[in-house]
Amino acid sequence: MGLVIKKTIATLAIFLIVPLFIIVINWHWLPDTLNDKSEYFFWVTETASYPWAIITSIFYFILFCALLVSKTDKKFKKIVLVWLVLVSAVLSGQVIKSIIKSQTAESRPYVLWITKEHNTTDQYFYSLTKPERAAFIKESLINSSTIPNWLSKHWQNETGYSFPSGHTLFAATFAFLAIVLLNFRRNYIFISLIVIWTVLIEISRLLLGMHTPIDLILSVIIGWGIALICYFYAKKWHIVT
Repeated sequence: MGLVIKKTIATLAIFLIVPLFIIVINWHWLPDTLNDKSEYFFWVTETASYPWAIITSIFYFILFCALLVSKTDKKFKKIVLVWLVLVSAVLSGQVIKSIIKSQTAESRPYVLWITKEHNTTDQYFYSLTKPERAAFIKESLINSSTIPNWLSKHWQNETGYSFPSGHTLFAATFAFLAIVLLNFRRNYIFISLIVIWTVLIEISRLLLGMHTPIDLILSVIIGWGIALICYFYAKKWHIVT
């Protein structure tokens, strides 16, 4: 286990650079952060949003199977075990995230901004039902020249609490799983791409007003811990040698 921790430390540091840098420069989300390139980050964040996250998960499952299952393996059994590891990792992360969100009840950055702009409070916003929250956002931004329509719709779909970031957790979990389960030298292109994708997910969650740096830090650490546990079972079940 010590060796696999060493293998993941560098990637853990990479994922923590973004939120730690934001904390150091004392940056806080405001609408003037948005520009013509912001929509590109929206499309990045959509790869980890429902329902597109299902397609992303299937894509990674196929890739993991292709890279882990060899001709000499009992293919069906190993494919099922790979599926079990990946599904357990993603679902456990989302359950942990949901529990923490419900207990901490931290407001999203955009919620703090929009409620302040309309002379109300984030406590009032979260006292509403989910459909009422979406309607509140829609009505508040219907004539807005600051918030583009695509971002307004994104906010209407994500009216829950902020801490931690489910999108970042989803991406970081897959990235750490790639590192602990796959041979980096043999699959460095795929692993590098999934690390870059995770960093872009982190940036997108900040730029779109969805999360704070602390949200990202906890998500990355949870994803890291889940991947280490999954590696233990992957060794036990002979998914990796």
